[in-house]
Amino acid sequence: MNFRGILSWLTVICCLILQCQSDEPQPTVNIPTLGGLRGSRMVSSSGRKFHHAFRGIPYAEPPVGNLRFNDPIPAKPWTGNVLDATNEGPSCLQYDLLYGITLNGQEDCLVLNVYTHNIYNSTENALVPVMVWIHGGGFVTGSGNSESDFYGPGHILDRDVVFVTLNYRLGPVGFLSTEDAEAPGNYGLLDQTLAIKWVKEHISNFGGNPNSITIFGESAGGASVEFQILSPHSKGLFHRAIAQSGSASCPWALQKSVGEYTRILAEDLNCPTSKSRELLDCMRKTEAEKIMISRKKLMIPIFLSMCPVAFGPRVDSERLSPFLPDSPQSLVQRKQFNQVPVIFGLNKDEGGLFAANLATIDGKNLEAFKKDPVNSLLYVMAMEKQKNGLEIARKAYDHYFVNKENEDIVKQFEEFTSDIAFFKCVDDSVQLLSQYSDQPVYYYHYAHRGQHSITKMLDLPKDSDFGVCHADELMLMFTSNLIPPMTDPSDIQMSKMIFDLWTSFAANGVPQSDEIIGHWLPTTQQQPRYLQIDLESPVLVNDVMPFQSRLNFWTTLLSSYSSVPIKE
Repeated sequence: MNFRGILSWLTVICCLILQCQSDEPQPTVNIPTLGGLRGSRMVSSSGRKFHHAFRGIPYAEPPVGNLRFNDPIPAKPWTGNVLDATNEGPSCLQYDLLYGITLNGQEDCLVLNVYTHNIYNSTENALVPVMVWIHGGGFVTGSGNSESDFYGPGHILDRDVVFVTLNYRLGPVGFLSTEDAEAPGNYGLLDQTLAIKWVKEHISNFGGNPNSITIFGESAGGASVEFQILSPHSKGLFHRAIAQSGSASCPWALQKSVGEYTRILAEDLNCPTSKSRELLDCMRKTEAEKIMISRKKLMIPIFLSMCPVAFGPRVDSERLSPFLPDSPQSLVQRKQFNQVPVIFGLNKDEGGLFAANLATIDGKNLEAFKKDPVNSLLYVMAMEKQKNGLEIARKAYDHYFVNKENEDIVKQFEEFTSDIAFFKCVDDSVQLLSQYSDQPVYYYHYAHRGQHSITKMLDLPKDSDFGVCHADELMLMFTSNLIPPMTDPSDIQMSKMIFDLWTSFAANGVPQSDEIIGHWLPTTQQQPRYLQIDLESPVLVNDVMPFQSRLNFWTTLLSSYSSVPIKE
């Protein structure tokens, strides 16, 4: 048979295979208290076997009308009907991820996606661990989707887990607050909690073990993981936690001026501001798109939407039952948090992503920064509303920005952002939890230079190198339209290492992989430890993190302004 004949024969075989697949019945699940779901069949990255996808499942009532700026309410049952769960739901209202220009999504967005191998074998003994992903995006952007975002299940579904992603409200829609009982805020975090509760109550219908739930997330998702650890609302809903490149202590993660920004936003929309109830009545009648457009005026022009201001999580002690009753530090020191094993970690060059934004080809961001660098740093530190904040920013500028050449400014901005926006706050959380938690705290330093980086999605000069930057590990963890296929052998090996560690931790609370040398032991107050995650020396290091000496500057500076602490 000649080549053309072979090719024709292969084409016929492929068509027959596809026809067989299309003739397969769509998977269905019946949730006794809710109703039926019709899903679709997918295949994991390795082609291991088909898995089942149930997407766009509502876990809450649409947060519109009077439910805008209110706590989420569980979705009503659709008993007697079969819900079409073959497609992803809409993302929540937001500006686009990379450039913050295009408004997309909608308010009716509180859905989750479930991916599983196990729906036809859901006996108690066969139930598998559940991993619930909380997406990042600075609490202003992102979703749990794969078609419009990063978080497809192709790699993780090579493992025996049930994988769940979710959407939660963002920006002013998710975090507006009048700083009183009328609108205490944190609606996006309460959405997450309700979604995890939905998983706890219903995941056994998908073959998942409700007594083995691990929450994990990156950036704002990592901070969200710690917020869920700290919140009394989440007690008993999950059993392990992984926080990648984020913590509740980060300056961008916990806001102290949400009420002030709420009044500014209301004034711009011609809503009354003297009484909270009148403000909220007006804002609930305003088109959500107008709220988002007005909110954009509060963004600092120099940075991406990844560097948000104004609306985010806060201490909501005005609430009858607070989500976050006190500062993270106080709650941990009083041991008022959910005691679960936890993994925290950081990437080697976290600030590289934000430095890359400064270095785009058109040069506009860099020029804007050079015109007013101190004020720019003030916003990165989230101290723009704090007394002496400008003075602290000036001292930080003098410390980091010694050379004023463009290339040096970009590198210095990377180090500044890495230190204050990620390294210090995550390290603070790790040290606190390792002191006060009764459960193990694991710590890692991710240093693998992969073939693909999130910075390559930006309009950068050729041969730009921003190190192992913020979110780079996502390129090896998920499949999506935004992520190039993983073909480099070292990336494939690193992806295996990550999922070895993460899924073994989800199964029994002990992260293990035959790709690392020795065993990963928890860090403690007496013996600091971290796992170096790379292919050259994947080994446990009995020492403090490599960046630790750089944080001495911040410890000294902030302690001298103890009455003006950085936002916890």
